[in-house]
Amino acid sequence: MIRAVLFALLAFAAPALAQDGNDVFRLGDDIYVAGGTLSLDTEGTDDVFAAGENIDLRAPITGSAYLAGRRVATHAEVAGMLFASGADVAASAPVGGDAMLMGYDVSVSAAIGGDLRAAARHLKLDAPVGGTALLAADTVEIDAAIAGDVAITANVVEFGPGASIGGRLKLSTGEDEPVVPESVIPPDRIERHALTEDLQILPEHGPRDWMAIATGAAIGALILTILVTLLSLIAPAGVERLSRIAADRPWRTFGMGFLALAVLVGSAILLALTILGLLAAPVVLLAAFGFAFLGYLIGVWMVGRGIWGWIGLLEPDTLGERFLTALIGAVIVGLAALVPFLAWFAVPVLTLLGLGALIVAWLHPGFGHPE
Repeated sequence: MIRAVLFALLAFAAPALAQDGNDVFRLGDDIYVAGGTLSLDTEGTDDVFAAGENIDLRAPITGSAYLAGRRVATHAEVAGMLFASGADVAASAPVGGDAMLMGYDVSVSAAIGGDLRAAARHLKLDAPVGGTALLAADTVEIDAAIAGDVAITANVVEFGPGASIGGRLKLSTGEDEPVVPESVIPPDRIERHALTEDLQILPEHGPRDWMAIATGAAIGALILTILVTLLSLIAPAGVERLSRIAADRPWRTFGMGFLALAVLVGSAILLALTILGLLAAPVVLLAAFGFAFLGYLIGVWMVGRGIWGWIGLLEPDTLGERFLTALIGAVIVGLAALVPFLAWFAVPVLTLLGLGALIVAWLHPGFGHPE
């Protein structure tokens, strides 16, 4: 049943996989699209879900936008919420609701009507925010008015002549505390914290605590290794094919994973709006969780398989070789998951990459086989 539901939702995208163009799925006024370079210029769109290398929103939308890519830019108004993630993220058009932005370089040059939540290496705010702002970056530059409370975690904070804060400011910085002009906010509304004292990536633990953490991590890696090994034994040719698919077209594969998961979750929400569909919504959500977990296992295998091939070894064939390949992937992914900022990207990217490879292999049976 779940297989039939997913196929019905994604079958419309199948012909696009045989071409070099982008993969587009439409559901009512919503658009789900994945590809390399995407210029989103369709008029009358409600919600947009897009994943690719370069994403540019060119037409206004009446709903929300969920964008993931290497370079993401908005040049048309988003009436609802904006979620954007990438290496370079530029919000250059007004957002009516909240905005959640994540990237290496993040810039906001158009008004945000609701709350702003942003995490980056370098964050620049040059447009007003109608609600609160939660900002985390190495360097934060503010030259605009923020109506509500503001929380900033950064090593360097700079305020321009146009900066002002209407609520309270919670400022967590390094040893060099930034100077906050009174034109930005009165001193009695500023609450300062030192990063070295109040914010720790890992809390202090005693020897027994660290032993418990190490034991738990080792058990988790072992369980993950066993699951991935079983998967490679059940479908040995399948996991090899999925690895080739992801290696050959990583961005399109990631985009298809994003598209598939977005379609499943979006369909569950739409089903929940009807009485009969409300009964089916939990099944679709369960399917989404199951496919996401399967994608994660496939992603772990891809990591281990990539390292295995990189050191010059032949395709893993025996049980021991498959176990070792899975163990390499599980250890690397487990270590990445311990790094807070890296974990936010590594686990979702691996999950969507694995899920995308599964969808591509399913909808395009001739792709990914050895020549």
